[in-house]
Amino acid sequence: MHTEIQDLSIIGAAIHTEHGDLTGTVVTLLVAYPSRKASEIPKVLKVRARVLSSVRTPDMPHYRHGLSFIRSPDDGVDDLEEILRAVATVAHREEPYVADAATKHDASAAGGRLAQLRQLAHAKRVEGKTADPQDEINASVSDALGIAYRYLKDLAEQLNVISPTYRKRYSIPGVPEFNRLSWEVGRADFRSREITPIFKLYDRVSLRFQLSGKKQIRVARERPASEKLRQWLEDCKIEFNEHDGYNARGAIERTTFIFPCEVKASVILFGQYEMGKLLLRTSNVSGFGAMDQILAPEAVSDESLDELTGFILGESSHLGPLLLRNA
Repeated sequence: MHTEIQDLSIIGAAIHTEHGDLTGTVVTLLVAYPSRKASEIPKVLKVRARVLSSVRTPDMPHYRHGLSFIRSPDDGVDDLEEILRAVATVAHREEPYVADAATKHDASAAGGRLAQLRQLAHAKRVEGKTADPQDEINASVSDALGIAYRYLKDLAEQLNVISPTYRKRYSIPGVPEFNRLSWEVGRADFRSREITPIFKLYDRVSLRFQLSGKKQIRVARERPASEKLRQWLEDCKIEFNEHDGYNARGAIERTTFIFPCEVKASVILFGQYEMGKLLLRTSNVSGFGAMDQILAPEAVSDESLDELTGFILGESSHLGPLLLRNA
């Protein structure tokens, strides 16, 4: 999207967009530098940056996002530094002479050259520090969770409108199948952890949803089958009522279970930062039961999440590209 860059320096900048909170997201800026002659092709610098803060502009529909540049091979930060230095030099040469030169110099330094020098000094300090490999690992894991959250949030919103019929049947031994289920409601959410007052990492991302057959199921079982069914219902997170039937001696003869034909399911992605991996945990997805799977962050994309959607909707029995990379 097109936007205007503000507060540009060699370590960061600010942009305005209509997107909400993007804190922790990595973006790519294509900075167009105006050419000096009409015949010249404008120079475009490619710079990667992380969003450190997102603030809503009062009385305006857009947000101001504060960015910190991320150094990478063949980026445009070195060219940007040369351009900013050249601009500062030209501005200094063209500054008109005034009688109170000392006063003007102080004011200029406070708001212009001194600020630039502070930024240059900070950049040199940063360059002098040894890069912590864990920072790159953290960024990779958090970025993958951010991609997953935005996809799952959009997915839940669309399915809540469509309410599609669920193709696959759920079953419990000895109980009528949970058939003719349809999407009832779903919600995506996330949790983050604060690294600094302006920098956060995604900690987990979840999609919780409910399928419904819009009917009641009634099943009667004698002991010990009733105990097994009770355990199954509890493990499957199905809320139920039970009524005991007694024989002539006052002992429980059988138990009747009444519960809705509903399935509560969840897909949760946890950030395993110490391992540099993701933990995928599902409950009652594509059938009753739970599953844990370790994923590589680079495997998370819109394409692999699209295959995950097929698994969530019971159209596929596997996770697809999410497992293609060696985790």
